[in-house]
Amino acid sequence: MSTIKLDTSLLPPGGHVLCAVSGGADSVCLLSLLRGCPDITLSAAHFNHCLRGAEADGDEAFVGSLCAEWGIPFYSGRGDVAAYAAEKGLSAETAAREMRYAYLYGQADALGADCIATAHNANDNAETLLLRLARGTGLKGLCGIPRKRGRLIRPLLSVTREEILCYLDEQGIAHREDSTNALDEAARNRIRHHAVPALESVSSGAVRSLCRTAEVLGEDEEYLSAQAREAYARICDGESLSVSGLTALHPALRRRVLELFTNGNLLYPHRQALLKLCEGSENGTLSLPGLMVRRSYDRLLRESGENPPLPERELVPGESIRWGEYRISTGLTKEKPGIQNSFNTFFFAYGRICGKLFLTSRRDGDTILFAHREGTRSLHRLMIDAKIPAPERSAVPVLRDEAGVLAVYGFGRSRRAQPEDGETVLRVTIEKTGKEQKEND
Repeated sequence: MSTIKLDTSLLPPGGHVLCAVSGGADSVCLLSLLRGCPDITLSAAHFNHCLRGAEADGDEAFVGSLCAEWGIPFYSGRGDVAAYAAEKGLSAETAAREMRYAYLYGQADALGADCIATAHNANDNAETLLLRLARGTGLKGLCGIPRKRGRLIRPLLSVTREEILCYLDEQGIAHREDSTNALDEAARNRIRHHAVPALESVSSGAVRSLCRTAEVLGEDEEYLSAQAREAYARICDGESLSVSGLTALHPALRRRVLELFTNGNLLYPHRQALLKLCEGSENGTLSLPGLMVRRSYDRLLRESGENPPLPERELVPGESIRWGEYRISTGLTKEKPGIQNSFNTFFFAYGRICGKLFLTSRRDGDTILFAHREGTRSLHRLMIDAKIPAPERSAVPVLRDEAGVLAVYGFGRSRRAQPEDGETVLRVTIEKTGKEQKEND
């Protein structure tokens, strides 16, 4: 008799859980187990990627029928992944993931769900670690799939695929099989079909061992990243980075500080070239993807047409801070917020902010799904369309939590964490004070 240990510590007591259900074994197992959890409200969501024709439509119909049988509210969406991939220049896999998560977050916002549960399991985690290792990665890439990231939770991450299939067989629960999973075209499938079985033949329990390794490495990465952020704040003045301060750091911190300075744009060869520039004695300029970096004696400067990003600042309720030419004030209230579509005052459901709240510059790849507007927008494109000069874009305040962008000064707020009646509300007001006042303060 199989016993599956669902990680119930991730479930919000008395909260609403939106379960992502593809119709495959993993997600059907997760839905079945969540159905037996007391003290939660459960809904299910399915996204049809429209990539497999009648088979994909059959998956959607199956999940809808299963939810009707089990008395679980069911929501479905669909999108033309192939067209989106062609438009954005993405792989089908990446495009499908982006569209799927955009739908899930939007549906969670519409329902007021506290979290989104996905059915990633121990095998997925092991495959991810092996795939990243094969392609080359640092410590961060070897941490595997996090159990929780913002509102995303993964209660099956410690459960193997074998245990999931045994559970469904014993319970007599049907599921769907994605025909593309049997093909070796995708890199992950080749890892799944060949690398993992080979490792299990060398050491039974290899999947669990890989997962334990990822967990230990995750603790190390969390500590080193915190140390790097502290070092970055000490040696970066917002305009340039101290070369001597950088080279005095441990190599593990140097790499991470340079990632912060370049907004995470560095591949291994770029990082090595930049380290060589800093560790030498000569001035010079280095061309990197999307930016130029210049060393001038003891200072390292970004020159990309856009000024270097301003230092990241954590926002704590009740505090007022200066950030560039802006004054930011925050406060908590139980009162129902007034206008929620202001371009400089934003209201958030405090209990649904994912982790810490930060004030930052725009980062490469940042997107936002605005409240009361359709479609995810790129912050880069928003600022171009608004005719904000390139050197000024890094000075536009962006509010974000650990799940992504929540609001952009002058543009509006995301659909996420929109407050409802009775929730504790965090108000954030951003006022532009001007250069002269900033310099006299």
